[in-house]
Order: sequence, then structure tokens, then C-alpha cells
Amino acid sequence: MHLAATQLYDLLVSHSLDPALQQVTLMRHTAGDFPVHRYVGTRALTLYQARQDHQHPVGSLVVGFFGHRPGHALLLGIWRVLQILPAAQAIREGRLQDSFDQRESHAGDWYHELEELPDLEDLRLKLEIQWSAPAVSWRRVLRRAQSYPVALSTAPPVPFKTLQNVSLIMAELRLALQDFVWQQELKNVCGIYLITDEKTGYQYVGSASGACGIWQRWSDYSRTGHGDNLGLIARLHETPGCDSEFRFTLLEMLPLGIAKTEAEARENYWKIALGSRRFGMNRNGAMG
Repeated sequence: MHLAATQLYDLLVSHSLDPALQQVTLMRHTAGDFPVHRYVGTRALTLYQARQDHQHPVGSLVVGFFGHRPGHALLLGIWRVLQILPAAQAIREGRLQDSFDQRESHAGDWYHELEELPDLEDLRLKLEIQWSAPAVSWRRVLRRAQSYPVALSTAPPVPFKTLQNVSLIMAELRLALQDFVWQQELKNVCGIYLITDEKTGYQYVGSASGACGIWQRWSDYSRTGHGDNLGLIARLHETPGCDSEFRFTLLEMLPLGIAKTEAEARENYWKIALGSRRFGMNRNGAMG
């Protein structure tokens, strides 16, 4: 992958996001009370940035970053401001309902209706900028005279450790599936997995026994949010966007090429052990 520029300003210009034509506000978030970097690409992250003390002009851009280390930050995404409302009105209208920060005392008198743009989405948590002093200034309007050097981070967005420790929320899963190491490791093993809705505590147990193992099955979830499972479809119908709260955990590894009946037998064991039919999102059928 090659960057079209060495400065953030020029990189935005190269993607038809010229800061001379619209205000571009940079926002650097740290982990704080919420793991913002784990919600990349979700409505929850959009809403987290929607409420601010300062009004960003309609039509302007907001470029979000995660301050993963001192003096630097990783790209979270780019948003366009569509509308501005008093925060109290937005709360009354339920516009902040899907945010992972539900505190009404959260700083910010103004709510911004934001639309996340597809620009640079392939560089989320990969594009690193230098955030020059003062580091405590987390909101800045981008100017031509300012220096924000950009580079590709050498660290993967979601580092692979071992298959015995695989447990990822949806945003992490979608990033991991783009990484070659994760692809190879997950393609070489079948297994039993657990999906936990961290909002409700409901669980779903499934199995993967196809030619491409866990990778193929989890790719289906990454693409659709539900993987064609009736229980998860019902949950998403009830609460659209709740797949951002799904955690994927590899419970048991099985050899590639295992017979589907053998994998389903182990799947059934885990459903009984975890009570995912009676108390979770598995249907009551033998393998549902």
C-alpha cells in the first residue's frame, strides 16, 4: 500500500477532500471511558463524535483519530456534517439512542448529524499521523501551514496472537479478516464458536466445518451481521446496528476437513453446556 502524500492536508486534497473548500476539524480521542477504536465503522462511533461544545459548520468534515501513543494518532474515519441541533433536542428525539455513551451530562451542547464517508476507509487504524504539541489539544481545525506528517503504521490494527486466545468484537473482526496472518490462521482450522451480545448477555453457539474453516463462516457474519442465523436476524430486526456489540470467541478448535456431523455434535455439546437454547439466541431445534 502506498500513500499519495506525506502530509495529511495533501492526502485529503488527493482524495477530493480539499480543506480549502470546507472546514476540516481533526479530533483525537484516547481510550478514556470508552474503547473508541473498537467501534470503527459503526454508528456508535459516529454518535460518540456527534455531540460537541463547538458547532462544526454544515457541510464541513470531521476526521477522527485514536491517540494510541503519545504524539501520534491512528485514523478512525471521516464524517461530513449534515445538520446541527441543540443536544437537548437530539436527546428528546432519540438521536443518540445507539451511542455507547448514554450519559446526558456528557460535554457538548450541540448535536451534529454525521454521515461517515467511504474515503480512506481502507486506512482505518492503519494511517498514523504525528500529533504535534500541545498534545492536550484534541480538537483542531486543519490549516495548510500546519504540519501533520502521515505514514502507514507498521503494527497491524488487530495483532494476531494465538488461536487459543481469539475473542473479537465485530469491529475488530472486520479489521482482522483483512489481515493476511488472520486469514491464514482462520482458514486452517474448523471449530466451535460463541457469539455474545455484550449489550444483553445473550449467546449464540455455532460451528464451522467447511473447506475454509472459521474464516469462511466469520466472513459471512462480517458481511451480513447475522450470517443467516434466525436468532441473530431476529435480534438485528429488533435492534438495528446491534451487531457492533457482538463478540466472537473461538471455543474449541477442530481439524480442517472434519465431518459436518462430528462438528455439529460438538456444537450441540456447547449449546447444552452454555444454555444457549434456553437462555440465548440459538433456536430450540437440534442444531438451530
